[in-house]
Amino acid sequence: MMTASQYDFVVCGAGSAGSAVAGRLAEDPAVSVLLIEAGGDDRDPAIINPEMWPLNQGTDRVWDFTTAPEPAVNGRSLPYAMGRVLGGGGSVNVSIWIRGHGDDWDFFARETGDPAWSHDNVRRLFDRIESGPMWVQDTQDIHPYGEAVLAAAQEAGFPRYANPNGALMEADRGTAPRQEIIRDGRRQSPYQSYVALRPRPNLTVLHDALVTEVLFEGNRAVGVKVRHSDQNLEIHATAEVVLSLGAVGTPKALLLSGVGDAAQLRRHGIAVRAHLPGVGRNLHDHAVLPLVWQAAPDADLSGPLESRAGVFWNLTGAAGDPPSILYSAMGAQVSHTVAARGGLPEHAVTFLLGVRMHDTGRVRLASADPSVNPIIETGFFANPADVDSALRALDTARTIGRANALRAFLGEEALPGPVGRDARADYLRDAVQTFWHQSGTARMGRDDMAVLDSRLRVVGCEGLRVADASAMPRVTVANTMASSVLIGEQAAEFIRADHGLSHGAEVSSATP
Repeated sequence: MMTASQYDFVVCGAGSAGSAVAGRLAEDPAVSVLLIEAGGDDRDPAIINPEMWPLNQGTDRVWDFTTAPEPAVNGRSLPYAMGRVLGGGGSVNVSIWIRGHGDDWDFFARETGDPAWSHDNVRRLFDRIESGPMWVQDTQDIHPYGEAVLAAAQEAGFPRYANPNGALMEADRGTAPRQEIIRDGRRQSPYQSYVALRPRPNLTVLHDALVTEVLFEGNRAVGVKVRHSDQNLEIHATAEVVLSLGAVGTPKALLLSGVGDAAQLRRHGIAVRAHLPGVGRNLHDHAVLPLVWQAAPDADLSGPLESRAGVFWNLTGAAGDPPSILYSAMGAQVSHTVAARGGLPEHAVTFLLGVRMHDTGRVRLASADPSVNPIIETGFFANPADVDSALRALDTARTIGRANALRAFLGEEALPGPVGRDARADYLRDAVQTFWHQSGTARMGRDDMAVLDSRLRVVGCEGLRVADASAMPRVTVANTMASSVLIGEQAAEFIRADHGLSHGAEVSSATP
Protein backbone atom coordinates (compact mmCIF):
# COMPACT_ATOMS: atom_id res chain seq x y z
CA MET A 1 0.00 0.00 0.00
CA MET A 2 1.25 3.46 -0.88
CA THR A 3 1.72 5.70 2.17
CA ALA A 4 3.30 8.80 0.57
CA SER A 5 3.14 10.85 -2.62
CA GLN A 6 6.89 11.42 -2.87
CA TYR A 7 9.77 8.97 -3.12
CA ASP A 8 13.39 9.15 -4.10
CA PHE A 9 12.95 6.63 -6.90
CA VAL A 10 9.76 5.66 -8.73
CA VAL A 11 10.01 2.43 -10.75
CA CYS A 12 7.13 1.88 -13.17
CA GLY A 13 6.46 -1.77 -13.94
CA ALA A 14 7.02 -4.76 -11.61
CA GLY A 15 8.14 -7.19 -14.29
CA SER A 16 11.50 -8.93 -14.54
CA ALA A 17 13.57 -5.77 -15.01
CA GLY A 18 11.54 -3.44 -12.78
CA SER A 19 11.63 -5.91 -9.89
CA ALA A 20 15.41 -6.13 -10.15
CA VAL A 21 15.82 -2.34 -10.25
CA ALA A 22 13.52 -1.70 -7.29
CA GLY A 23 14.91 -4.55 -5.19
CA ARG A 24 18.51 -3.49 -5.73
CA LEU A 25 17.91 0.23 -5.11
CA ALA A 26 16.09 -0.52 -1.87
CA GLU A 27 19.21 -2.23 -0.53
CA ASP A 28 20.32 1.26 0.50
CA PRO A 29 18.18 1.97 3.59
CA ALA A 30 18.64 5.72 3.16
CA VAL A 31 16.47 5.92 0.03
CA SER A 32 12.76 5.38 -0.56
CA VAL A 33 11.56 3.37 -3.57
CA LEU A 34 8.08 2.99 -5.03
CA LEU A 35 7.37 0.09 -7.42
CA ILE A 36 4.17 0.56 -9.47
CA GLU A 37 2.37 -2.25 -11.33
CA ALA A 38 -0.74 -2.01 -13.52
CA GLY A 39 -1.81 -5.58 -12.72
CA GLY A 40 -2.80 -7.36 -9.53
CA ASP A 41 -1.08 -9.71 -7.11
CA ASP A 42 0.73 -12.89 -8.08
CA ARG A 43 -0.91 -15.39 -5.73
CA ASP A 44 -2.99 -17.27 -8.31
CA PRO A 45 -2.25 -21.02 -8.60
CA ALA A 46 -1.66 -20.59 -12.36
CA ILE A 47 1.33 -18.41 -11.45
CA ILE A 48 2.64 -20.37 -8.49
CA ASN A 49 2.50 -23.70 -10.35
CA PRO A 50 4.65 -23.21 -13.47
CA GLU A 51 3.02 -26.12 -15.30
CA MET A 52 -0.25 -24.14 -15.31
CA TRP A 53 1.18 -21.12 -17.17
CA PRO A 54 -1.15 -21.46 -20.23
CA LEU A 55 -4.13 -20.77 -17.95
CA ASN A 56 -2.94 -17.17 -17.56
CA GLN A 57 -3.72 -16.46 -21.20
CA GLY A 58 -6.98 -14.59 -21.68
CA THR A 59 -7.15 -13.45 -18.04
CA ASP A 60 -6.63 -10.07 -16.42
CA ARG A 61 -3.07 -11.18 -15.64
CA VAL A 62 -2.00 -10.33 -19.19
CA TRP A 63 -2.33 -7.41 -21.55
CA ASP A 64 -4.34 -8.93 -24.39
CA PHE A 65 -2.85 -6.79 -27.13
CA THR A 66 -3.43 -7.63 -30.79
CA THR A 67 -1.34 -6.44 -33.69
CA ALA A 68 -2.55 -4.40 -36.62
CA PRO A 69 -3.41 -6.41 -39.77
CA GLU A 70 -0.31 -6.68 -41.97
CA PRO A 71 -0.18 -7.77 -45.62
CA ALA A 72 2.99 -9.81 -45.06
CA VAL A 73 1.08 -12.16 -42.73
CA ASN A 74 -1.93 -12.41 -45.04
CA GLY A 75 -3.77 -9.56 -43.34
CA ARG A 76 -3.87 -11.28 -39.96
CA SER A 77 -3.97 -9.62 -36.53
CA LEU A 78 -1.82 -11.61 -34.12
CA PRO A 79 -2.49 -12.11 -30.40
CA TYR A 80 0.30 -10.25 -28.63
CA ALA A 81 -0.11 -10.86 -24.90
CA MET A 82 2.28 -9.51 -22.26
CA GLY A 83 2.33 -9.92 -18.49
CA ARG A 84 0.09 -7.63 -16.44
CA VAL A 85 0.61 -8.78 -12.85
CA LEU A 86 3.22 -8.47 -10.13
CA GLY A 87 6.16 -10.13 -11.82
CA GLY A 88 5.03 -9.27 -15.36
CA GLY A 89 6.12 -11.84 -17.92
CA GLY A 90 8.24 -13.54 -15.25
CA SER A 91 5.00 -14.57 -13.51
CA VAL A 92 3.11 -15.91 -16.53
CA ASN A 93 5.82 -17.30 -18.82
CA VAL A 94 7.33 -20.77 -19.24
CA SER A 95 9.98 -20.18 -16.52
CA ILE A 96 12.92 -20.71 -18.90
CA TRP A 97 16.19 -18.99 -17.92
CA ILE A 98 18.63 -18.32 -20.78
CA ARG A 99 21.27 -15.60 -20.52
CA GLY A 100 21.53 -14.75 -24.20
CA HIS A 101 24.43 -15.42 -26.54
CA GLY A 102 27.78 -13.77 -25.98
CA ASP A 103 27.60 -12.35 -29.50
CA ASP A 104 24.41 -10.48 -28.53
CA TRP A 105 26.00 -8.81 -25.54
CA ASP A 106 29.15 -7.88 -27.45
CA PHE A 107 26.87 -6.40 -30.11
CA PHE A 108 25.22 -4.27 -27.41
CA ALA A 109 28.68 -3.08 -26.32
CA ARG A 110 29.59 -2.14 -29.89
CA GLU A 111 26.28 -0.35 -30.49
CA THR A 112 26.61 1.70 -27.30
CA GLY A 113 30.38 2.07 -27.21
CA ASP A 114 30.24 0.91 -23.59
CA PRO A 115 32.14 -2.18 -22.35
CA ALA A 116 29.66 -2.45 -19.46
CA TRP A 117 27.46 -4.35 -21.93
CA SER A 118 30.19 -6.71 -23.12
CA HIS A 119 29.79 -10.43 -22.68
CA ASP A 120 32.65 -10.55 -20.17
CA ASN A 121 31.02 -7.97 -17.90
CA VAL A 122 27.49 -9.33 -18.37
CA ARG A 123 28.72 -12.82 -17.47
CA ARG A 124 30.02 -11.41 -14.17
CA LEU A 125 26.63 -9.92 -13.43
CA PHE A 126 24.79 -13.12 -14.33
CA ASP A 127 27.03 -15.07 -11.97
CA ARG A 128 26.07 -12.64 -9.21
CA ILE A 129 22.36 -12.80 -10.06
CA GLU A 130 22.29 -16.60 -10.08
CA SER A 131 24.18 -16.89 -6.79
CA GLY A 132 22.15 -14.11 -5.21
CA PRO A 133 18.47 -13.25 -5.58
CA MET A 134 17.49 -15.59 -8.42
CA TRP A 135 17.05 -19.33 -8.03
CA VAL A 136 18.12 -21.04 -11.27
CA GLN A 137 18.32 -24.81 -11.65
CA ASP A 138 18.74 -27.44 -14.32
CA THR A 139 15.40 -28.78 -15.47
CA GLN A 140 14.12 -31.71 -13.47
CA ASP A 141 12.68 -35.02 -14.69
CA ILE A 142 13.11 -34.59 -18.44
CA HIS A 143 10.42 -36.51 -20.32
CA PRO A 144 11.74 -39.39 -22.48
CA TYR A 145 10.52 -37.42 -25.47
CA GLY A 146 12.73 -34.51 -24.40
CA GLU A 147 15.72 -36.83 -24.16
CA ALA A 148 14.87 -38.09 -27.64
CA VAL A 149 14.85 -34.51 -28.99
CA LEU A 150 18.31 -33.95 -27.52
CA ALA A 151 19.59 -37.19 -29.02
CA ALA A 152 18.02 -36.37 -32.41
CA ALA A 153 19.70 -32.96 -32.44
CA GLN A 154 23.03 -34.66 -31.75
CA GLU A 155 22.40 -37.01 -34.69
CA ALA A 156 21.80 -33.91 -36.82
CA GLY A 157 25.17 -32.46 -35.84
CA PHE A 158 24.33 -30.29 -32.82
CA PRO A 159 26.77 -30.74 -29.93
CA ARG A 160 25.07 -31.42 -26.61
CA TYR A 161 25.70 -29.12 -23.65
CA ALA A 162 24.77 -29.49 -19.99
CA ASN A 163 22.47 -26.45 -20.13
CA PRO A 164 21.71 -23.52 -22.47
CA ASN A 165 23.96 -21.13 -20.56
CA GLY A 166 27.73 -21.07 -20.25
CA ALA A 167 29.56 -22.76 -23.12
CA LEU A 168 26.55 -23.04 -25.45
CA MET A 169 26.09 -19.28 -25.30
CA GLU A 170 29.58 -18.92 -26.79
CA ALA A 171 29.15 -21.56 -29.52
CA ASP A 172 27.61 -21.34 -33.00
CA ARG A 173 25.09 -24.15 -32.40
CA GLY A 174 24.11 -26.75 -29.87
CA THR A 175 21.38 -28.51 -27.92
CA ALA A 176 20.69 -28.67 -24.20
CA PRO A 177 18.03 -29.32 -21.57
CA ARG A 178 16.74 -26.03 -20.30
CA GLN A 179 17.39 -24.18 -17.06
CA GLU A 180 14.44 -22.74 -15.18
CA ILE A 181 13.38 -20.61 -12.22
CA ILE A 182 11.48 -23.42 -10.50
CA ARG A 183 12.15 -24.70 -7.00
CA ASP A 184 10.25 -27.58 -5.43
CA GLY A 185 7.59 -27.20 -8.10
CA ARG A 186 7.02 -23.49 -7.42
CA ARG A 187 7.81 -20.55 -9.69
CA GLN A 188 10.57 -18.29 -8.36
CA SER A 189 9.79 -15.17 -10.41
CA PRO A 190 12.06 -12.12 -10.42
CA TYR A 191 9.38 -10.26 -8.46
CA GLN A 192 9.33 -12.93 -5.77
CA SER A 193 13.11 -13.17 -5.74
CA TYR A 194 13.95 -9.45 -5.64
CA VAL A 195 10.93 -7.99 -3.85
CA ALA A 196 8.41 -10.28 -2.15
CA LEU A 197 10.94 -12.59 -0.47
CA ARG A 198 13.20 -9.67 0.51
CA PRO A 199 10.78 -7.23 2.17
CA ARG A 200 12.27 -3.84 3.05
CA PRO A 201 10.58 -0.97 4.88
CA ASN A 202 11.86 1.53 2.30
CA LEU A 203 10.33 -0.34 -0.69
CA THR A 204 6.64 0.23 -1.34
CA VAL A 205 4.65 -1.74 -3.93
CA LEU A 206 1.53 -0.24 -5.50
CA HIS A 207 -0.40 -2.62 -7.77
CA ASP A 208 -3.54 -2.18 -9.88
CA ALA A 209 -2.15 1.25 -10.76
CA LEU A 210 -1.75 2.40 -14.38
CA VAL A 211 1.04 4.87 -15.12
CA THR A 212 -0.43 7.32 -17.62
CA GLU A 213 2.28 9.96 -18.00
CA VAL A 214 5.70 11.06 -16.80
CA LEU A 215 5.68 14.45 -15.06
CA PHE A 216 8.34 16.96 -16.09
CA GLU A 217 9.73 20.27 -14.95
CA GLY A 218 11.53 21.57 -17.99
CA ASN A 219 13.35 18.55 -19.38
CA ARG A 220 13.65 16.83 -16.00
CA ALA A 221 11.34 13.98 -14.98
CA VAL A 222 9.97 14.66 -11.51
CA GLY A 223 7.30 11.98 -11.12
CA VAL A 224 4.40 10.20 -12.77
CA LYS A 225 0.65 10.42 -13.14
CA VAL A 226 -1.13 7.24 -12.04
CA ARG A 227 -4.70 5.97 -12.30
CA HIS A 228 -5.50 3.93 -9.18
CA SER A 229 -8.88 2.96 -7.69
CA ASP A 230 -10.69 5.37 -10.05
CA GLN A 231 -8.47 8.22 -8.84
CA ASN A 232 -5.84 10.18 -10.73
CA LEU A 233 -2.73 10.56 -8.58
CA GLU A 234 0.51 12.45 -8.97
CA ILE A 235 3.52 10.76 -7.41
CA HIS A 236 6.79 12.65 -7.28
CA ALA A 237 10.35 11.35 -7.54
CA THR A 238 13.14 13.43 -6.06
CA ALA A 239 15.91 11.46 -7.78
CA GLU A 240 14.75 9.45 -10.82
CA VAL A 241 11.86 7.85 -12.64
CA VAL A 242 12.55 4.44 -14.17
CA LEU A 243 10.25 3.05 -16.88
CA SER A 244 10.11 -0.76 -16.90
CA LEU A 245 6.76 -1.16 -18.65
CA GLY A 246 7.91 -3.50 -21.41
CA ALA A 247 8.41 -3.15 -25.14
CA VAL A 248 4.83 -1.95 -25.68
CA GLY A 249 4.15 -0.07 -22.44
CA THR A 250 7.42 1.87 -22.24
CA PRO A 251 7.23 3.53 -25.69
CA LYS A 252 3.54 4.23 -25.09
CA ALA A 253 4.32 6.00 -21.80
CA LEU A 254 7.13 7.99 -23.40
CA LEU A 255 4.91 9.09 -26.27
CA LEU A 256 2.05 10.08 -23.96
CA SER A 257 4.61 12.17 -22.05
CA GLY A 258 5.75 14.07 -25.13
CA VAL A 259 8.93 12.06 -25.76
CA GLY A 260 9.07 10.61 -29.25
CA ASP A 261 8.63 11.48 -32.90
CA ALA A 262 7.43 15.09 -33.02
CA ALA A 263 5.11 14.57 -36.00
CA GLN A 264 3.35 11.63 -34.30
CA LEU A 265 2.95 13.58 -31.07
CA ARG A 266 1.47 16.60 -32.82
CA ARG A 267 -1.06 14.42 -34.64
CA HIS A 268 -2.43 13.45 -31.23
CA GLY A 269 -2.26 16.95 -29.77
CA ILE A 270 0.60 16.09 -27.40
CA ALA A 271 3.15 18.82 -26.66
CA VAL A 272 6.66 17.80 -27.73
CA ARG A 273 9.02 17.41 -24.80
CA ALA A 274 11.87 15.73 -26.68
CA HIS A 275 11.98 14.80 -30.35
CA LEU A 276 13.20 11.19 -30.36
CA PRO A 277 12.02 9.52 -33.60
CA GLY A 278 13.25 6.10 -32.43
CA VAL A 279 10.62 5.76 -29.69
CA GLY A 280 8.42 2.80 -30.64
CA ARG A 281 10.59 1.82 -33.61
CA ASN A 282 12.86 -1.25 -33.82
CA LEU A 283 10.28 -3.70 -32.39
CA HIS A 284 12.14 -7.01 -32.22
CA ASP A 285 10.70 -10.41 -31.43
CA HIS A 286 11.19 -14.04 -32.28
CA ALA A 287 8.63 -15.11 -34.86
CA VAL A 288 7.44 -18.57 -33.82
CA LEU A 289 6.79 -21.02 -36.65
CA PRO A 290 5.08 -24.37 -35.98
CA LEU A 291 6.25 -27.56 -37.65
CA VAL A 292 3.60 -30.15 -36.79
CA TRP A 293 4.19 -33.91 -36.78
CA GLN A 294 1.75 -36.77 -36.50
CA ALA A 295 2.64 -38.57 -33.29
CA ALA A 296 3.76 -42.18 -33.62
CA PRO A 297 0.93 -44.63 -32.76
CA ASP A 298 2.39 -45.83 -29.45
CA ALA A 299 4.18 -42.64 -28.43
CA ASP A 300 3.90 -41.76 -24.74
CA LEU A 301 3.29 -38.02 -24.72
CA SER A 302 1.71 -37.76 -21.31
CA GLY A 303 3.05 -35.23 -18.84
CA PRO A 304 4.19 -31.60 -19.13
CA LEU A 305 3.30 -29.61 -22.23
CA GLU A 306 6.93 -28.81 -23.14
CA SER A 307 9.74 -31.25 -23.85
CA ARG A 308 12.21 -29.15 -21.75
CA ALA A 309 14.82 -29.46 -24.50
CA GLY A 310 16.14 -26.72 -26.76
CA VAL A 311 18.16 -26.52 -29.96
CA PHE A 312 19.98 -23.36 -31.09
CA TRP A 313 21.77 -22.54 -34.34
CA ASN A 314 23.30 -19.74 -36.44
CA LEU A 315 24.19 -18.15 -33.11
CA THR A 316 27.20 -16.19 -34.37
CA GLY A 317 25.75 -15.25 -37.74
CA ALA A 318 28.40 -17.23 -39.59
CA ALA A 319 25.77 -19.09 -41.63
CA GLY A 320 24.26 -15.88 -42.97
CA ASP A 321 20.76 -16.47 -41.57
CA PRO A 322 19.39 -14.97 -38.36
CA PRO A 323 19.70 -17.28 -35.35
CA SER A 324 17.02 -19.84 -34.66
CA ILE A 325 15.69 -21.54 -31.53
CA LEU A 326 13.72 -24.80 -31.48
CA TYR A 327 11.54 -25.95 -28.62
CA SER A 328 8.96 -28.71 -28.77
CA ALA A 329 5.47 -29.13 -27.34
CA MET A 330 2.90 -31.89 -27.12
CA GLY A 331 -0.19 -31.41 -29.28
CA ALA A 332 -0.77 -29.25 -32.35
CA GLN A 333 0.32 -25.77 -31.24
CA VAL A 334 -0.78 -23.66 -34.22
CA SER A 335 -2.32 -20.27 -34.94
CA HIS A 336 -6.08 -19.73 -34.94
CA THR A 337 -5.91 -19.30 -38.71
CA VAL A 338 -4.30 -22.70 -39.27
CA ALA A 339 -6.48 -24.41 -36.67
CA ALA A 340 -9.66 -23.08 -38.31
CA ARG A 341 -8.87 -25.01 -41.47
CA GLY A 342 -9.21 -28.29 -39.60
CA GLY A 343 -7.39 -31.44 -40.57
CA LEU A 344 -5.03 -31.36 -37.61
CA PRO A 345 -3.88 -34.75 -36.32
CA GLU A 346 -5.62 -35.96 -33.18
CA HIS A 347 -2.27 -36.91 -31.67
CA ALA A 348 0.47 -34.49 -32.61
CA VAL A 349 3.79 -32.97 -31.62
CA THR A 350 4.85 -29.46 -32.63
CA PHE A 351 8.35 -28.14 -33.18
CA LEU A 352 8.21 -24.44 -32.30
CA LEU A 353 10.89 -22.52 -34.18
CA GLY A 354 11.80 -19.05 -32.98
CA VAL A 355 13.45 -17.00 -35.73
CA ARG A 356 14.75 -13.44 -35.53
CA MET A 357 13.52 -11.39 -38.50
CA HIS A 358 15.65 -9.05 -40.63
CA ASP A 359 13.03 -6.31 -40.49
CA THR A 360 11.53 -4.92 -37.31
CA GLY A 361 8.12 -3.67 -36.27
CA ARG A 362 6.73 -0.60 -34.57
CA VAL A 363 4.59 0.60 -31.65
CA ARG A 364 2.72 3.88 -32.11
CA LEU A 365 -0.13 5.71 -30.47
CA ALA A 366 -3.72 5.15 -31.51
CA SER A 367 -4.93 7.92 -29.21
CA ALA A 368 -3.76 10.36 -26.56
CA ASP A 369 -6.11 8.53 -24.18
CA PRO A 370 -3.92 6.31 -21.92
CA SER A 371 -6.67 3.67 -21.72
CA VAL A 372 -6.49 3.02 -25.48
CA ASN A 373 -4.06 0.31 -26.61
CA PRO A 374 -1.36 1.42 -29.05
CA ILE A 375 -1.02 0.22 -32.63
CA ILE A 376 1.46 -2.66 -32.91
CA GLU A 377 3.04 -3.79 -36.17
CA THR A 378 5.35 -6.81 -36.01
CA GLY A 379 7.12 -6.48 -39.35
CA PHE A 380 7.08 -10.28 -39.68
CA PHE A 381 7.93 -11.35 -43.24
CA ALA A 382 7.87 -7.77 -44.54
CA ASN A 383 11.35 -8.52 -45.86
CA PRO A 384 11.27 -11.32 -48.49
CA ALA A 385 14.61 -12.55 -47.15
CA ASP A 386 12.82 -13.60 -43.97
CA VAL A 387 10.67 -16.09 -45.88
CA ASP A 388 13.79 -17.73 -47.32
CA SER A 389 15.47 -17.82 -43.88
CA ALA A 390 12.36 -19.33 -42.29
CA LEU A 391 12.11 -22.03 -44.94
CA ARG A 392 15.74 -22.98 -44.34
CA ALA A 393 15.05 -23.08 -40.60
CA LEU A 394 12.16 -25.47 -41.26
CA ASP A 395 14.53 -27.69 -43.26
CA THR A 396 16.95 -27.83 -40.33
CA ALA A 397 14.12 -28.71 -37.96
CA ARG A 398 12.98 -31.47 -40.32
CA THR A 399 16.47 -32.98 -40.19
CA ILE A 400 16.14 -33.21 -36.41
CA GLY A 401 12.59 -34.59 -36.58
CA ARG A 402 13.59 -37.37 -38.97
CA ALA A 403 16.50 -38.59 -36.87
CA ASN A 404 16.43 -42.18 -35.62
CA ALA A 405 16.20 -41.06 -32.00
CA LEU A 406 12.68 -39.70 -32.59
CA ARG A 407 11.18 -42.62 -34.50
CA ALA A 408 9.37 -43.87 -31.41
CA PHE A 409 7.63 -40.50 -31.03
CA LEU A 410 7.13 -38.91 -34.46
CA GLY A 411 5.30 -40.13 -37.51
CA GLU A 412 4.84 -38.19 -40.75
CA GLU A 413 5.06 -34.42 -41.03
CA ALA A 414 1.54 -32.99 -40.92
CA LEU A 415 2.15 -29.26 -41.46
CA PRO A 416 3.22 -27.73 -43.70
CA GLY A 417 3.74 -31.20 -45.18
CA PRO A 418 5.04 -32.18 -48.63
CA VAL A 419 3.95 -29.07 -50.56
CA GLY A 420 5.76 -26.70 -52.88
CA ARG A 421 7.72 -23.60 -51.92
CA ASP A 422 4.88 -21.13 -52.53
CA ALA A 423 2.49 -23.17 -50.42
CA ARG A 424 5.06 -23.45 -47.64
CA ALA A 425 5.64 -19.69 -47.73
CA ASP A 426 1.90 -19.07 -47.55
CA TYR A 427 1.68 -21.47 -44.62
CA LEU A 428 4.35 -19.47 -42.78
CA ARG A 429 2.37 -16.26 -43.23
CA ASP A 430 -0.77 -17.95 -41.86
CA ALA A 431 1.02 -19.78 -39.05
CA VAL A 432 3.49 -17.24 -37.62
CA GLN A 433 2.90 -16.06 -34.06
CA THR A 434 4.88 -14.21 -31.40
CA PHE A 435 7.25 -15.99 -29.02
CA TRP A 436 6.45 -13.21 -26.52
CA HIS A 437 10.02 -11.92 -26.73
CA GLN A 438 9.06 -8.33 -27.56
CA SER A 439 11.99 -5.92 -27.25
CA GLY A 440 13.95 -3.04 -28.78
CA THR A 441 11.39 -0.19 -28.91
CA ALA A 442 13.46 2.27 -26.84
CA ARG A 443 16.88 1.03 -27.79
CA MET A 444 20.29 2.07 -26.61
CA GLY A 445 22.71 3.45 -29.15
CA ARG A 446 24.68 6.38 -30.52
CA ASP A 447 22.82 7.23 -33.74
CA ASP A 448 19.86 9.53 -34.41
CA MET A 449 17.32 6.75 -33.81
CA ALA A 450 18.67 5.83 -30.37
CA VAL A 451 16.33 6.54 -27.45
CA LEU A 452 18.76 5.75 -24.64
CA ASP A 453 22.43 6.26 -23.98
CA SER A 454 24.58 3.38 -22.78
CA ARG A 455 23.57 4.00 -19.16
CA LEU A 456 19.86 3.64 -20.03
CA ARG A 457 19.15 7.38 -19.68
CA VAL A 458 16.54 8.82 -22.04
CA VAL A 459 18.30 11.11 -24.49
CA GLY A 460 17.48 14.79 -23.96
CA CYS A 461 15.84 14.18 -20.58
CA GLU A 462 17.13 14.25 -17.03
CA GLY A 463 16.08 11.99 -14.20
CA LEU A 464 14.49 9.45 -16.58
CA ARG A 465 15.73 5.98 -17.47
CA VAL A 466 14.36 2.89 -19.16
CA ALA A 467 15.14 -0.55 -17.77
CA ASP A 468 13.43 -3.39 -19.63
CA ALA A 469 13.67 -5.35 -22.88
CA SER A 470 12.78 -2.26 -24.91
CA ALA A 471 16.36 -1.04 -24.26
CA MET A 472 17.88 -3.90 -26.29
CA PRO A 473 19.34 -2.96 -29.69
CA ARG A 474 18.13 -6.38 -30.85
CA VAL A 475 16.45 -9.37 -29.22
CA THR A 476 18.85 -11.83 -27.65
CA VAL A 477 19.01 -15.44 -28.85
CA ALA A 478 17.01 -16.49 -25.84
CA ASN A 479 13.81 -16.16 -23.91
CA THR A 480 14.04 -12.58 -22.68
CA MET A 481 13.37 -12.94 -18.94
CA ALA A 482 17.01 -13.44 -17.93
CA SER A 483 18.15 -10.64 -20.25
CA SER A 484 15.55 -8.32 -18.72
CA VAL A 485 16.73 -9.11 -15.19
CA LEU A 486 20.27 -8.34 -16.34
CA ILE A 487 19.15 -4.97 -17.71
CA GLY A 488 17.48 -4.23 -14.36
CA GLU A 489 20.72 -5.07 -12.56
CA GLN A 490 22.68 -2.83 -14.91
CA ALA A 491 20.25 0.02 -14.35
CA ALA A 492 20.60 -0.35 -10.59
CA GLU A 493 24.40 -0.28 -10.88
CA PHE A 494 24.30 2.86 -13.02
CA ILE A 495 21.87 4.60 -10.66
CA ARG A 496 23.85 3.67 -7.56
CA ALA A 497 27.03 5.03 -9.13
CA ASP A 498 25.36 8.27 -10.24
CA HIS A 499 23.72 8.91 -6.85
CA GLY A 500 26.34 7.47 -4.53
CA LEU A 501 24.06 4.77 -3.12
CA SER A 502 25.35 1.94 -0.98
CA HIS A 503 25.27 -1.71 -2.07
CA GLY A 504 23.34 -4.16 0.00
CA ALA A 505 24.89 -7.37 1.25
CA GLU A 506 24.57 -10.31 -1.14
CA VAL A 507 21.87 -12.77 -0.19
CA SER A 508 21.36 -16.41 -0.97
CA SER A 509 19.00 -17.47 -3.72
CA ALA A 510 15.26 -17.16 -3.14
CA THR A 511 13.50 -19.74 -1.04
CA PRO A 512 9.90 -20.89 -1.44
